[in-house]
Amino acid sequence: MRLNEIEASIIRRRPWPHAVIFDMDGLMYRTEQMIREAWDIVGPEVVGYPLGNEIFHTMGMNRALRVAYFEKKFGKDFPYADFEKKYKDIVTRKKRTEGIPVQEGLFKLLQYLSNEKIPMVLATGSSSVHTYLNLAVTRTPNVFHTVICGDMVRAAKPDPFIYRLACQKLGMKPEETLVLEDSVNGVKAGYAAGTPVIMVPDLQKDTSEVDDLYFRKMGSLLEVRDFIRSRYQV
Repeated sequence: MRLNEIEASIIRRRPWPHAVIFDMDGLMYRTEQMIREAWDIVGPEVVGYPLGNEIFHTMGMNRALRVAYFEKKFGKDFPYADFEKKYKDIVTRKKRTEGIPVQEGLFKLLQYLSNEKIPMVLATGSSSVHTYLNLAVTRTPNVFHTVICGDMVRAAKPDPFIYRLACQKLGMKPEETLVLEDSVNGVKAGYAAGTPVIMVPDLQKDTSEVDDLYFRKMGSLLEVRDFIRSRYQV
């Protein structure tokens, strides 16, 4: 649902950013670490050795791109469906029994943006099933104007489609929004969409490939909150 014209007009009179678009895995939750550990467990069963480090090459991708990546690297016979079922069973069981680690400052950032009535969108490459499981397990407040999942879009990061769609749903120009990302592929997507990006790295520490593309790099979502708050206090 788009913001109505009155809402959009009020928001545009205030400082930038007029809306914040969130990635999820790695940015909001430490779920990529959980996936990496599961790939290390399942890898020996399918190729004979752990596959956890492949996460660095597939961050931000949806299922179709991950399938293509694994088949290109390991051959068309790579049993992705079996691999996927096994690792997702491990991750889902762990989420339900042990919970999901939440990134520092997430809830304080969401609360601040909500209090300031700054619209938020969640735009993730994860499937709808896992996105809503993550939101439920972590008891993340229902503050998002729109939730866009990987199985709802025709192209995945680093393609800019998901961020352009987020802007369309907000009824805003890309430059009016702010994207929060933790991965190289996500930064590429935001940059190509024309949305300024703050990168908050998690597993992917080497950001040199996109150091010229993001607006700022910060150490936590708490820093992001403080940055936006400083703009709104001017």
